[in-house]
Amino acid sequence: MKKIWIVAAATSFAFSLSAQDSGVETQAIGVIIDAHALVDVVDDEITFDFSADDPSEAGSPFVLGTNKNQNTHLNYSLMLSNGGLADGTISVRITDMNEGMHMTLLADGTPAASLDQTTHGTLGTVTANFDATQGASPVILSSTDQVLIENIGSSYTGNGTGNGYQLLYTAHINDYSKLDADNGAQDMGTITYTIAE
Repeated sequence: MKKIWIVAAATSFAFSLSAQDSGVETQAIGVIIDAHALVDVVDDEITFDFSADDPSEAGSPFVLGTNKNQNTHLNYSLMLSNGGLADGTISVRITDMNEGMHMTLLADGTPAASLDQTTHGTLGTVTANFDATQGASPVILSSTDQVLIENIGSSYTGNGTGNGYQLLYTAHINDYSKLDADNGAQDMGTITYTIAE
């Protein structure tokens, strides 16, 4: 019985030695950040109102007036889950466009490009075919996704008008025979922006 007590006392003494403080201490630090991808268009709805553009002379066509051009801003926040590779994209598509019409889009990334990268992260660039600053021709939107912004890293644009990417829409008539009047109502189409990595 005496032997067991001595072994137990020695073991207890060894544990107390290993638990003592020293001149140097370390502590593990854990950081948890959830991946997220949020995209927003500043105006939830844009109306192309052509009610004041009726012809005034018999035999004259209906011609889209100055209201055929509209603009808004696209904002986003992206936290990548793949080790910081700048491979995020935002794509765009349109559904239920008015019969006889199509919509074109250009984007201006100047507001986003002017932001400090250490504060806002690696903001994406407008793809060449949509880039208004490079003299690109307006792109006809379709029901198939087209990449609008690419090379997005973990970043955020700021929220609201004037932040992010300016979107420049233009409405066009492509088949006069399919146009019809709405008599004060409006046909509703949908433009969808999707952010992904």
